[in-house]
Amino acid sequence: MTEHQLLPAFGWLCVVTALSWSAPPRWQPLAIALGGACLLAWYSPLSLAVLAACGLISFGVARLKRRRGAAVGLTILLLVAAYALLMWRAQDRGGLAVVLPLGMAYYVLRTIHYLVEAHLGRLRPHGLLDYAAYQLTPSSLLFGPIHRFDVFQRDLARRRWDAILFSSGLGRILAGAFKVVVIGNFVVVGQLGYSPATDLLAGGPWDIYRHSLLFWANLYVQFSGYSHVAVGFAALMGFRITENFNWPLLSRNIGDFWRRWHISLSTWCRDYIYMPAMARTRSHLVAIIASMTALGLWHALSIHYLLWGLYHALGLAVWRRFNAATQPTIDRWPVPVRQAWTVASVFLTLNFVLFSFAATTLVERFLKEI
Repeated sequence: MTEHQLLPAFGWLCVVTALSWSAPPRWQPLAIALGGACLLAWYSPLSLAVLAACGLISFGVARLKRRRGAAVGLTILLLVAAYALLMWRAQDRGGLAVVLPLGMAYYVLRTIHYLVEAHLGRLRPHGLLDYAAYQLTPSSLLFGPIHRFDVFQRDLARRRWDAILFSSGLGRILAGAFKVVVIGNFVVVGQLGYSPATDLLAGGPWDIYRHSLLFWANLYVQFSGYSHVAVGFAALMGFRITENFNWPLLSRNIGDFWRRWHISLSTWCRDYIYMPAMARTRSHLVAIIASMTALGLWHALSIHYLLWGLYHALGLAVWRRFNAATQPTIDRWPVPVRQAWTVASVFLTLNFVLFSFAATTLVERFLKEI
């Protein structure tokens, strides 16, 4: 979406915020859900229809008394298959191009979380309006984060006017807008000349490094900026939703990076892919490959993102072995040496991340040539 397309969304979020506080308490979840539904209907009625159908089905399955486990498993399988098919069609491979429903990338993961937690009996009693408000909270429809239903339900039950939370939300929205408009669009794109169409492997070594640096700078500024806006508008409505970024480019290792980058997605992968895979296989390597492969393919069904996921899985596996072998020795180093090692670790991790897309692009082109 362009900035001009997002301006009406920002205006509507302000309207929904006002309605969510002015409506009688029992109708506030309805006001929030209708606010998100109207936002989707404005941009894409088909998206609203698809997500509403998924929501009704998942809510019904979660309330089953008999054979709920089988129904949950089948629903998740069908949901993932539908999302994969829509992603495949959205890439337009010479056939019928299909537009991926707005918000579905986040909606699918929230739905899987809800179904699994319902199956495990971890959710408190709730009604359809509470679930609809959770899934259709307008601030997190388009850009996430993937917040959890139990936390949302708790905030909804305790929701009271909080001037401090409201003012912090305004600050987050302003910070996010500054990141996107000034740092991202004006500095990175306008002044430094970054373009999404740039070939990361064009030119010599310095050109490749510069392209990769600008690519990640733009990605981080834009994504974290919109996440600020989402968290800020949620705060205006009285909700404390998951933070998505915590200075990831200052990470000391690749494990630390994935605890700081797209936090809601990485923790979702940890809880619903890594931990189950680890419990079944007792293999960290298998679990991390499964997690990072799923994380990569969540972005796009392509060889490129499959390789990108495997690149990070390899990095995490190597770092885990290296850390286990060297950390006892590093702990005995003098403080100045450990501080220098920390600086070097940040630099190495940053460059490992910077080259992730360039490296996978290189491997992908090599595979196509053989």
